[in-house]
Amino acid sequence: MCYFFSYVFTCQALADSNDVFNMVLGSTYKHDSNVFRLSSGLQPAGAGAQRWDNILRTDLGFKINKNYSLQTFKIDYAYVLTKYNNAKFLDFNASNYKAAWLWSVTPSLKGNLSADRKVEIINYQDYRTTDSKNIRTTQAKGFDFDWSPHNNWHLLGGYTMMDSINSQTFLPETSFKLNMIDSGIMYSFSSASYVALKLRHSNAENQTVNFASFIGKGYIENEGVLNAFWALTGKSRVSSFFGYDIHTDKTFSLRDYSGYIGDINYAWDMSSKTNLTIDLSRKLSSFQTDYSSYSVLDTLSIKPTWSVTSKIIVGLNGQISKRDYLGNGPITSLKRVDNSLSYGMTIDWAPRNAMMLGINAQYTDRGSNAVDATYSDFMAGINGKLIF
Repeated sequence: MCYFFSYVFTCQALADSNDVFNMVLGSTYKHDSNVFRLSSGLQPAGAGAQRWDNILRTDLGFKINKNYSLQTFKIDYAYVLTKYNNAKFLDFNASNYKAAWLWSVTPSLKGNLSADRKVEIINYQDYRTTDSKNIRTTQAKGFDFDWSPHNNWHLLGGYTMMDSINSQTFLPETSFKLNMIDSGIMYSFSSASYVALKLRHSNAENQTVNFASFIGKGYIENEGVLNAFWALTGKSRVSSFFGYDIHTDKTFSLRDYSGYIGDINYAWDMSSKTNLTIDLSRKLSSFQTDYSSYSVLDTLSIKPTWSVTSKIIVGLNGQISKRDYLGNGPITSLKRVDNSLSYGMTIDWAPRNAMMLGINAQYTDRGSNAVDATYSDFMAGINGKLIF
């Protein structure tokens, strides 16, 4: 860690904004007071594990950004090493990437051809087996287009293939393969505001089937969403989406659900140095247990930021959320409800365009009517990144 920060301040091969190819070196060191998200008095079962841990993450990768006529090609790759001081069985390495061809036939017909891969450990707020790690690998390939034959009006469409694979069995959020089709229309204004209606059809096959726990072969999901963006003034803007989601299980009607989803985000540049963002959202997601089939997450978050100088930004964040576990389970309906409060602070310093350093602290408290689901957690860390 010390070597990394020494290297940051001595390296002269810094990136330029016009570079086609850049190497990226990053490191994060953080303290987590409750890695396994355990209730007070409980201890983890894994070898060497304690409630707290210090975690070192190192990223080594590269970026490619090439423009050619109307086309743009982008690749972001990172090899990530994550090491735990106590619970060494949680150590893992990952290869993550994002690649995209931002294609354009004419200025009025354009789109994206993309592929990405992300490997991450499943957070222990839901995965409760404390003597093993569960690594989730998500890969997606997609194609989308935006055609505006009459300037303001746009026809939208896309197709996505996605795989989400867990390294350990986790029935509430099991591994799956998914095919998704998007279609829609959009009207854009000269002010950069727009309104769009989008329809999405998804067909998924579960990779783990457990009839005893009512985990079926897969599901079909249909979603309709109205998106909008308004540039209210030169200093404020609102982005939002409102929709309805219908989830139909292919095997067990017990697991069917439907409901409203949405998000509204307000951003206000209070001055040349300060910004305030307020976000209110509702999300539905499958969560198949003995007592529920899905969850509804309502969240309110507030994030003010202050540019102390052109190189230093201080940010605060606060979030409250309520997660209801709904739908019928095969055994009993617990009517579980989680209420969470989280707040924190970040300080980011960019002494040069290609050098970034930061510190952060975050506190989270979750209350629940489910046994052993209540916890509190404090995390603090320091991070740095060099692009050259």
